[in-house]
Amino acid sequence: MKNSKELEEEKKLLVEKFGLFMEGQEKLSPIGARIFATLFINKENGATFDDLVHFLGASKSTISTNLHNLTKSNMIVFYTRPGDRKKYYSLSPDGFISRIEEKIENFKTEFILVEQILQYKKLVNDILEEEDGLCCSDQKSPYLDYLSNTIRLLEQLRDQIRVKCPMNT
Repeated sequence: MKNSKELEEEKKLLVEKFGLFMEGQEKLSPIGARIFATLFINKENGATFDDLVHFLGASKSTISTNLHNLTKSNMIVFYTRPGDRKKYYSLSPDGFISRIEEKIENFKTEFILVEQILQYKKLVNDILEEEDGLCCSDQKSPYLDYLSNTIRLLEQLRDQIRVKCPMNT
């Protein structure tokens, strides 16, 4: 069994790995990505401003600026607890929904474009077949299946988040 120091080190490593991923994926600043990763790990309990300053070892102004930016972009929210004046930050279900919606729209656009390209290719192949007497097989596209399945799964995920998480909108 790991002790608390080992668990803390493992958490820091996971925050760093996930933070690097989020920097590239969501175009977040390095500290913004680490705040997001920390809140992802702490999602049930949230984290206070002081918790983030201590855990990430960044200056108060850096944490404050990045919390403001993440809140403004609707990726995180804050709440208070009765009898406690501190703000607790957590991930925003609304932010997840908007990220998922954006991905769904991108996949739908790609699906339509790939479908149009395949229709064009079929038309060209049909014309060439008539001119040259060549026989071209009807092409099925596993890529269209992938896009369709991805859209369906993202829509299911979006719907599950809406059911399981309270929304702020």
